[in-house]
Amino acid sequence: MIDFLTRNPVFRFYKWLFVKGRDSFVSLTEKGDKGPLVIKVCMAVLFFSMASVFLSTWGDYRDAGTSQLGLESGPATELPPVAPIIWRGLSVVLALLGVVAAFLIRPTRSNRNQQRFIIIALWMAALAGLASWLPPDVIATQRALTGKALAGETPSIVAYFGQVVLVASLIISIPLAAWLYFRLSLMDRYVVQSFLSPFLFCLFSFTAIWVIADMNDHSKYLAQMKDGQAITYYIVQIPFVILFVMPIVMLLAGLFSLTTLSKSNELISMIGAGRSVTRILMPLFIIGLYSSMICLAFKFQWAPTSVGTSDAMMESARAKFRAKRKGEEVEPVLYSKRGWMHVNEPDQRTWFVGAVPLKLSDPMSDVVVAKLDDKGQPQVVWIAKRAKWVWNTVPPQWQLFSVTVYTYDAERIPRMTRHAQLTIDDWSETPWKVLSSAQNPEYLGMPGLTMYLDANADMNDDRLAAFRTNRWNIFAEPFTCFVMILVAAPLGVVYSRRGGMAGVTGAIILFAMMYLMRTTFIALGQGSNMGPFLAAWLTNFIIATIGLFLLAFRARNREIPKLRNLIMAPFKKRPAVPTA
Repeated sequence: MIDFLTRNPVFRFYKWLFVKGRDSFVSLTEKGDKGPLVIKVCMAVLFFSMASVFLSTWGDYRDAGTSQLGLESGPATELPPVAPIIWRGLSVVLALLGVVAAFLIRPTRSNRNQQRFIIIALWMAALAGLASWLPPDVIATQRALTGKALAGETPSIVAYFGQVVLVASLIISIPLAAWLYFRLSLMDRYVVQSFLSPFLFCLFSFTAIWVIADMNDHSKYLAQMKDGQAITYYIVQIPFVILFVMPIVMLLAGLFSLTTLSKSNELISMIGAGRSVTRILMPLFIIGLYSSMICLAFKFQWAPTSVGTSDAMMESARAKFRAKRKGEEVEPVLYSKRGWMHVNEPDQRTWFVGAVPLKLSDPMSDVVVAKLDDKGQPQVVWIAKRAKWVWNTVPPQWQLFSVTVYTYDAERIPRMTRHAQLTIDDWSETPWKVLSSAQNPEYLGMPGLTMYLDANADMNDDRLAAFRTNRWNIFAEPFTCFVMILVAAPLGVVYSRRGGMAGVTGAIILFAMMYLMRTTFIALGQGSNMGPFLAAWLTNFIIATIGLFLLAFRARNREIPKLRNLIMAPFKKRPAVPTA
């Protein structure tokens, strides 16, 4: 029996496949190939991600076409555009080329050839990301400008252009950063490597601590999520978590790397080789600016949106937890706010929305719409369980579900009718017009804040103060990363054993002071007690000034004066000048 199996061609093929796979794994994990192995794994993950996005887009288009063919009568609908399918198919091809380039990185090749294939693989990955995201996003924005937005909003061209430039720059910067790293001098590359190890360790450690603490606080609510919702809950928060922990990560990584270089006398050796302290620290300053650019790209749109999505998901889990105890069911729509009123004075309609959805294109719940006469008395009142705006019909229409209609005659006596579904196509309101003023500024990025401020410019300054402060804070908060490097650099460079612990203590004090000032100034700005620009930027200006002051001493190879000496310096008596 064993002889028969060993002679079987199928068995021999599987044996050959197993041996080849084992040998390939051993060759990939041998010494000196750890970095390229990470690139190969990342490129494979990117390829499968691009393929998943392509199949999802193709499935949505196919379902839309099937549903349109199944309509025998009713308003005309519009199919989604075909261009996103083509561009995302191209992204799959580019990702596959990146995988091929990554697997051509072998230890047997020279360092120059390995670097060349690494850069090619990263460029293929960057182009794949651009092809999958940029053209479909531009097409969706063009449709929104022509009145085909899912919620009827009109996007801000300036804010959208800024988002495109930031995200595209972030994607393209990855292969450019690799190209720049390979061309650094040996000393600069050593400084970067000394910083990256504690940086990655602190980033993953703080992220893991945050996830564990959050799971411990919300374990009973996370149990109500199913079908991968708990994983999605944490994945959508990645931009916010990175933005939240990045300043302290930059501070600790800078302190640790520079303190280690100082204690091992490597920093003194670099200075003895003819380099100034500022030139030695220049790679860290560039990393600080690059980290600020990454955080700005996150803060511009993704991080605020992720906060709103995660809060809505957790609120939905809490609602499921409460409903499970009562034996009730909860709708799957994510809601951001409960109870909102909108008055349409030109058309004399008043809206009350019991539950505002997080995505304005999702159905509203517990909706009451009242049509008033010239005297402010109701003519018709619609009370619906749900209301959804259908944008892709001609003309756009509102669909009310489980609706009760009260029609009042001249003597104010109502006549009631019930409908399982009611379609209305003569209302001028869109979800954006009804619900835009109900938005939380903490959940809006720059495009949303700009649209809100443009649409509600007639409001008083007190109501708009929070939105204006958050708009300036979108640019101010990411640059905290660079400010932390300015602080960590002079405090981490020490010339004595005593200076190491003193630098760490000073850094912790400055970070606590920065956090306290930022929270206070942002609250003052949102309460209209401080100008929006100052509320967002004043903390960075103060801490950056302190960092530059400390760096001036280190640049001249001088010890940083003690705080006590700085405070008492104006009160010290100066020696008398002798007279002839």
